[in-house]
Amino acid sequence: MKFFPAATLLLCLIASCSKYDDTYINGNVPPPDRTIDSATINLYITKAYINLIGREPIQNETQQAKSILIQNNFSLDNRKQFVDAILAKQEYIRNQYNVCRIEYLQNYDSADIEQQLFVFDNLLTQPQYAPFYDLINYEKNRLVLLKNSANELYAGTLNQKGMLKRMADNYFYDQINMGTENFVVSTFQNFLFRYPSDAELANGKTMVDGNTATIFLQLGKSKTDYLNIFFDTPDYYEGQVRFIFKKYLFRDASPAEIAYYGNVYKSSGNYKNLQREIFSLPEYAGLK
Repeated sequence: MKFFPAATLLLCLIASCSKYDDTYINGNVPPPDRTIDSATINLYITKAYINLIGREPIQNETQQAKSILIQNNFSLDNRKQFVDAILAKQEYIRNQYNVCRIEYLQNYDSADIEQQLFVFDNLLTQPQYAPFYDLINYEKNRLVLLKNSANELYAGTLNQKGMLKRMADNYFYDQINMGTENFVVSTFQNFLFRYPSDAELANGKTMVDGNTATIFLQLGKSKTDYLNIFFDTPDYYEGQVRFIFKKYLFRDASPAEIAYYGNVYKSSGNYKNLQREIFSLPEYAGLK
């Protein structure tokens, strides 16, 4: 009997050291971790609405958005589905036009366009301006295209790149960035977020002034040629990535991000695809 306590203790120690193997059951998926707080989701919904259509969501829209976002605990696919729902709204197109109008035309609006068209029409009725009729009609036609941009966006006959080209090809943009050099510099700074090299500036000026020159390895000899070449370069697509990161993430995109998202836009030709990718990022959603 003297050895019973010691034997009991030994048995307990042996039992405590016994090895147990984990058992894995195929197809046993744990339930989703419902840890994303409602404040994060609400902020994301409000921010996306303001940035993409220029207003806060109404109560019904907030509830619909939540029903999408909580399906798989605020997953990336859920966020992309939510962004797609906003991009499908008619208000999105008007907001895109307004963002560009404010960014590049110092907030000139439809009333300003109509007023300037009235001036041009009035000049075309005065014989003393006959020597300038071609120039006046040229300016008028460019403003008409700008005026029609929003409606053509609605109709699907104009895309984001086409609209931006018109934003840089009108009477108001020329007045804001007066002179050939200022015009060339402004296009690089506004759309590529960099200053042109000496060669780019010299050749750009030559081309815009109607003389043959090469820019981005392409020949042209007019302002129209310059804009067509400019907005069809990889630099343009990368510039739009820089724009979204600066405006909505408040930072510069990294070289890797510029290359990746620039290709997302360029390969599809659809600006919405670029927005969907960036506006569904964890960073934009407030997850990091």
